[in-house]
Amino acid sequence: SVAFDELVSLYAVSDVCLITSTRDGMNLVSYEYVASQQARHGVLVLSEFAGAAQSLNGALIVNSWNIEEVSDALHQALAMAPAQREANFNLLYKYVNTHTAAYWGVSFINELKRVSQAADELAQLPQLTAQVAQTAFGAATQGLRVLMLDYDGTLSATRTIPDFARPSPQTLRTLRRLAELPRTLVYVVSGRIRAHMERWFEGIDVGLVAEHGLFYRHPQAVGQLQGLTQGPQGPMQDADGWTCLVEHTDPQWRETVLPLFQHYTERTPGSFIEEKEVDLTWHYRNTDPEFGLWQANELKINLERVLSHWPLTIVNGNKTVEVRPSQVDKAYALRAIIGNLAGAQLDF
Repeated sequence: SVAFDELVSLYAVSDVCLITSTRDGMNLVSYEYVASQQARHGVLVLSEFAGAAQSLNGALIVNSWNIEEVSDALHQALAMAPAQREANFNLLYKYVNTHTAAYWGVSFINELKRVSQAADELAQLPQLTAQVAQTAFGAATQGLRVLMLDYDGTLSATRTIPDFARPSPQTLRTLRRLAELPRTLVYVVSGRIRAHMERWFEGIDVGLVAEHGLFYRHPQAVGQLQGLTQGPQGPMQDADGWTCLVEHTDPQWRETVLPLFQHYTERTPGSFIEEKEVDLTWHYRNTDPEFGLWQANELKINLERVLSHWPLTIVNGNKTVEVRPSQVDKAYALRAIIGNLAGAQLDF
């Protein structure tokens, strides 16, 4: 143990601070070092497993288990030009000087107030019970009745592996009975790919929404309705009846995201990548809960940095991090479906 005044003196005269923690909640040493380096502009070499690595932009981030990477970072730090050292230090010092204990305290209190207010507003919403929905459904005797059901977590328990997420026989029987009711259209909404949706619901006349709204297909019963309109913004429809709500996507963003996903997959045991037709998803359901969440938060921060100029959305799902086009989601697809049905009288 070193006295604090002696420790601060060591901080102040050093050229480089090397922190190689393999698991660290935040690491205050990095903050103390930056605060002590206003004169020398020392270089901070920081382990990617320290919590501070997510926020201290300007540090050299390393995998502390990789000896060659650490040695290269030390060489880079000692050989760094004075102008670059100063530029990196200014980024670090601005963050440390701004995000003080007082700043965090005020931020937490404001967030608590915001969440509390949102909870109060939510409590004021009328509750939709099964009895209310059943009564309204039975009373809809004149026009068309449209049911839109979410799949993962509703019709099926959330599963990581697609083959284990198939609907149960009871679910299929219930959907078939609903779809056979007169004047009733049933849509199943999911983040799964089209191929899985088609295979799981083959032989049942239900509409399908795949990849969180990027693709949708009406049930065959829609063809018997009159006066239907086309969806918004001229979407494309293929020979199988699927409508794509994204006319074109630049594939280069996948070349940027995939290496980053692979980087975190190699460093997070139990995680894996799911490549869909358009979306890319990183799953961490089978990882250590704390470490997986930590890695997911760090991955999201890095994705936001490299994808800031792309029209993409980074979504924190249920043990997933997903990248998809920003202009389309499930709500957008459902609005498109309702738009297609605008010529029919909707009663439910």
